[in-house]
Amino acid sequence: MKVLSSVDSLTLEYVYALLIIFAGGVIRGFTGFASGLVMVPLLALLWGPVEAIASVVGLGIFASIQITIPAIPLVSWRDVRPMIVAGLCFTPVGTVLLITLDPEIVKKIIAAAVIFVTVVSLMGWTYKGPRGFIPGFITGAIGGTVSGVAGVGGPPLVLYLMSLPGTAKEHRANIAIITTMMGLTVLVSMLMADAVSKKVLINVAVLVLPYMASVWAGARLFNIIPAQAFRIIIYWMLIAISLMILIS
Repeated sequence: MKVLSSVDSLTLEYVYALLIIFAGGVIRGFTGFASGLVMVPLLALLWGPVEAIASVVGLGIFASIQITIPAIPLVSWRDVRPMIVAGLCFTPVGTVLLITLDPEIVKKIIAAAVIFVTVVSLMGWTYKGPRGFIPGFITGAIGGTVSGVAGVGGPPLVLYLMSLPGTAKEHRANIAIITTMMGLTVLVSMLMADAVSKKVLINVAVLVLPYMASVWAGARLFNIIPAQAFRIIIYWMLIAISLMILIS
């Protein structure tokens, strides 16, 4: 009976995980980023913050490859290079905080970070400050640290990149390369800290194909659902989820 109970519990766990990664994948396919905002706080409730972030980063790498490779010729390396350098320096700092802090505190940090970036996005705020190596490095440092400790460092990077001159295709290319590089840095940092467990590898192996399918579905929805309405629904859902985590 105990064996059957364990099997049922494991099956239910992955049913929940499939629903979560499907929602995150659709958002990733529709917007090009932001899947971590949905998946990290919910999977942290299921697996704890360390396994949740490691699993989300692992899944994200597979989804990023198909987006990043064709985008490379359009990347503005002058703009993204200081952000990548800062990410390499500061992501390990966030990873150390993730591993050493109490898991409950990390969950609260994740929820607070999600609420902040979601409210900023809802307000339609755009960065209008200085650009260049130093602002890019500072932005990369913030994004890298938040990525390491909470797995949701993409929005600060996107807000800065979208403020730079360039076409929509160039913006998408810059976002694709920086989010991929940040994800790889988080993954390497977690591997070096021995934070990628066998359970994480199983999670990625089980969920990667459904996740990539949901990313594909999200990309198809882009031509069907009005983008503004979709984003508003998602943003308010994120705020509700994060508030529940904060007060739990």
